[in-house]
Amino acid sequence: MFVRQFSTENAINLVQLKYFCGVIETGSITRTAAKMNVAQTALGIQIRNLEDELGVALLDRHSRGVTSTDAGNLLYDHAKDILSRVDSAQREVRRMSGKGFVSLTLGVTPSIMRLVGDNILVDLEKNVSGVQLGLVEEFSFLQMRLLADGALSCALTYEDVSGTTLSKRALLEEDLMFLSAPDDTPEGDTITFREVLNSQLALTSREDVIFRLIDQMAERLGLKLNASYEVQSIRAVKDLVAKGVAQTVMPFGAAKGELQKGKLKGRLIVAPTVTRTLLFVHRPEFESHLCSASFRAFIDRICDQLIEAEGPTMRRL
Repeated sequence: MFVRQFSTENAINLVQLKYFCGVIETGSITRTAAKMNVAQTALGIQIRNLEDELGVALLDRHSRGVTSTDAGNLLYDHAKDILSRVDSAQREVRRMSGKGFVSLTLGVTPSIMRLVGDNILVDLEKNVSGVQLGLVEEFSFLQMRLLADGALSCALTYEDVSGTTLSKRALLEEDLMFLSAPDDTPEGDTITFREVLNSQLALTSREDVIFRLIDQMAERLGLKLNASYEVQSIRAVKDLVAKGVAQTVMPFGAAKGELQKGKLKGRLIVAPTVTRTLLFVHRPEFESHLCSASFRAFIDRICDQLIEAEGPTMRRL
């Protein structure tokens, strides 16, 4: 059993490095997106996440395209070497094993990674044979783009996949929480949806499931969502909330550490409750591997661990 782990929160991953090298080589995010068959927005977000993680600008953006900074040139050299070594290692190990391992890549959301990421790797190694798994952490809406271009085989996602060729299985229903700074929180364990909308909300991208859920629910109730801050970073959103600058709506798993340490205060949203559904989705060509009894049991164990970690905010469907 071979297990690889990639994470886009707090670590550089191979997808980011491939996209970055492509941009450097073409000198254009637009041309690279077309060449790699990925949405331009998704590619741009990956590059910005990479710059945020390293804390340095990698590209100089101008009307004619992009050029690399000194830091970008240095990363490009390392990235080409890393990608070459990974490809070489995969080929050599597979030749040595002489076994028919199937290589799969599973996408998970940041909240799932924080709650059970390590357990996913351990459980797969113990209970599923013949699978080489890559684990990629990404927002649900970006998972869909990675699935579409073949960078993911399957995903644990909250994104609606109706109208696609992806196969799906509904797993869990999860209640979202309203988060605020401890000294900025009235008494009580709940807050009404109308009160949430009247808050200084900091949310992630408009393409994110949570933003769209809140917006759609507000529209059904004849209300309006006015997000004070839109930040494509869970960490940055939590920092704003902890400083008392804003409040937010997140799943428990995305802020488990801060909630347990008392840095943030969480309340369940009521009247109405805001919920999202966790799906296991996969590309049709991997049907035989991902619908096997052992892999289904593996996914079910992940659900058990999520329910145990989140308690009453998450329920099996």
